[in-house]
Amino acid sequence: MQMKKVLFLIVSVFAMGGLFAQDLKLEDVLTKHFKAIGQDKFSKVQTMKMTGKVFQMGMEMTMSVIKKRPNLSRTEVDVQGTKIVYATDGQTGWMIMPFTGSSDPQDMPEEQLASTKQEDMDGPFLNYKDKGNLVELVGKEDMEGTTVYNIKVTPKDGDPSNYYIDATKFVILKMKAKVMSQGQLAEIETKFSDFKETNGIQRPYKIETIANGQQGATITFETVEFDVPVDNAIFAKPVAK
Repeated sequence: MQMKKVLFLIVSVFAMGGLFAQDLKLEDVLTKHFKAIGQDKFSKVQTMKMTGKVFQMGMEMTMSVIKKRPNLSRTEVDVQGTKIVYATDGQTGWMIMPFTGSSDPQDMPEEQLASTKQEDMDGPFLNYKDKGNLVELVGKEDMEGTTVYNIKVTPKDGDPSNYYIDATKFVILKMKAKVMSQGQLAEIETKFSDFKETNGIQRPYKIETIANGQQGATITFETVEFDVPVDNAIFAKPVAK
């Protein structure tokens, strides 16, 4: 009987040691995350183009997203033949919103532009200290039956966000943030799924948004292309007609 107790303790120690090994430190989690998504390859990519569909309020819309280093982006959404455009050259931002009564380009709202300026193709984790981001590992949590690492990111000029990284696959499954929208504070939750690999780079092909607890838009990408030719002119604000 005594020998059984000793064996049980030995097995328990090794089992607990395996569990403790999974309680990683922040840099360990980030290293595994970068490896999982192919960050070393993605860092060499200069442009990215994604096409897909947006589902919202019973409508299906086509969309395209074009990004170029360091932080240029353009998003187009076709709503029943009417095109909505959001774009930034990294310093200034503009948009075309025909449903507001004008098809002329307008300056992007200040709070939206400020949020856009903080974004880049690599996300908030890579070289976060150089970017001035404070990144903290909050801890390990259960998210709908999946164990995740909760990482809090506070930009030097902005509000904090929380990213939830799968503790097994080390991809980002969810992001939560509070943002100002039209003068009101909104709690936004973004879920990422359907990860697929292209040229050793893993990206989510499905993105769902929830605003203040209400279902928002669901985006499903059909194509993701890297290093496609992109003219910088598409990011510049057009002259009003």
